[in-house]
Amino acid sequence: MSPLFPETRESLVSVLASSEPGDRERAFDVVARAYRAPIVALVRRRWGVEQSDAEDLTHEFFARALEKEWLARYDATRGKFRTFLRSCVLAFVSGEQRAGRRLKRGGGAPHESLEPAIAAVDGERAMDALFEREWRRSVLQMAIDALRDECQAVGRENTFTVFRRYDLEGSSSDDRPTYAQLGAELSLPATQVTNYLAWARRRFRTHVLDTLRALAGNDDEYRDDVRTLLGGDAR
Repeated sequence: MSPLFPETRESLVSVLASSEPGDRERAFDVVARAYRAPIVALVRRRWGVEQSDAEDLTHEFFARALEKEWLARYDATRGKFRTFLRSCVLAFVSGEQRAGRRLKRGGGAPHESLEPAIAAVDGERAMDALFEREWRRSVLQMAIDALRDECQAVGRENTFTVFRRYDLEGSSSDDRPTYAQLGAELSLPATQVTNYLAWARRRFRTHVLDTLRALAGNDDEYRDDVRTLLGGDAR
């Protein structure tokens, strides 16, 4: 099992309300890792601020959320965890603005300036799409990191290299090497390249599912996220 989830494939979102400080912090760290990039992107887009300000605000949000245990207030019966987290972020940054914090304008356009009303609706949809897109990237990157760590732990570095070269770096057919080329590069027979790639893909899917399970607030959210990201059921 991935070092990211050393004990169980439980929802770490539920652990955010644990009575054990160590468990809460472990769960919080994973959530922060998954949502840092989506939140930075959201803050930049909605308030049109510079990257450095968006990163600072994201860091401060997580520091305050940990201190005040904001995320422990999540109620899985009232919707997705991502929706709750996004609302917390928007409330926090709006509060910072009202408190007089100066934010350096960047290249984006702040949501508050969108006119007329239909533009505001379109802007919200665009921000929703941006947040979801960055969340998907974070989940996939966490799964890639977990697969790399697993391969290193069990002495399968070449397996990860095959996966990286063929499925990640070779995502375009123009850039993708053949099995024979990969075999020659790694001193492996083409049949071994095939076996390595099949194993890595199975394990990668498992790591994606583990990550989605950890970040989901309940079973319905988990199943919906699996369909969204993998296009099927969690099998």
